Amino acid sequence: MKQTSRLKLSRWRLFDHYFVVIFILVIPLLTLFHLFEIYVTNSYDGVRTASELISTSWPWVIIAIALYFTRKRQLRFKEVKIEFTDQEFKEAVERTTNEYHWRIDLNNENILRAYRHWNWTGSWGEMITIIKDHDRLLLNSICDPEKTSSVVSFGWNKRNVETFLKHLNDAKNGIPVQEVIEMQENECTLKKVLFRLFAYPLCLFLIGFGFYMIYDADDWGTPFTGMGAIAIASFYLYTDLKLIMRTRRTNTQQQI
Repeated sequence: MKQTSRLKLSRWRLFDHYFVVIFILVIPLLTLFHLFEIYVTNSYDGVRTASELISTSWPWVIIAIALYFTRKRQLRFKEVKIEFTDQEFKEAVERTTNEYHWRIDLNNENILRAYRHWNWTGSWGEMITIIKDHDRLLLNSICDPEKTSSVVSFGWNKRNVETFLKHLNDAKNGIPVQEVIEMQENECTLKKVLFRLFAYPLCLFLIGFGFYMIYDADDWGTPFTGMGAIAIASFYLYTDLKLIMRTRRTNTQQQI
């Protein structure tokens, strides 16, 4: 990892990391199969022409390509040139752990591996990797590969890295620890509320439009396109609502 500056994952974790790309490519692959039936085996019995099949599938290819390069970039380490002592590094780890409740899984003279659990912010949790290499640090944070596949971390991957570097610089400069006031788990920021006000109606529209595409596939797209829209919208609604319910149960238990 020092030589490539890229996070190395096991085969199964790597597959899970790119699973969303594979999932989106299902529709273009089905289209490719229909084109094979049209031009090679002459066994296609559908009602859509080849040009119509292609026109409804190429946007999914573009989305899959964009997600592939995004997921690939997420595996890159951020390199920071900085000199520090073992005590300063330890102090930075303790400060970040106290603030974000990191669970330290591995911490030796070469590498630190930590996990941040899910909370009300929408992220399922992240895996943080920090490699010490002489006068530099290699830092990476990705959505926890041991949890449910997640496309976005709601800013937590960037926040994990930047917060640790801030605490390391504070430790180097002798700045005392500032008290961190934890927000209540049931408190939603204005940004998140506004996002849900936009996302929920959009998901409901996609689900309804997906069923309409399945019912009237001749005019609006293939049934598989409709099923894909329904699956993506339903997955987001399910995971977000499940997270809200967990937060409410946690708050109730704390009050009791």
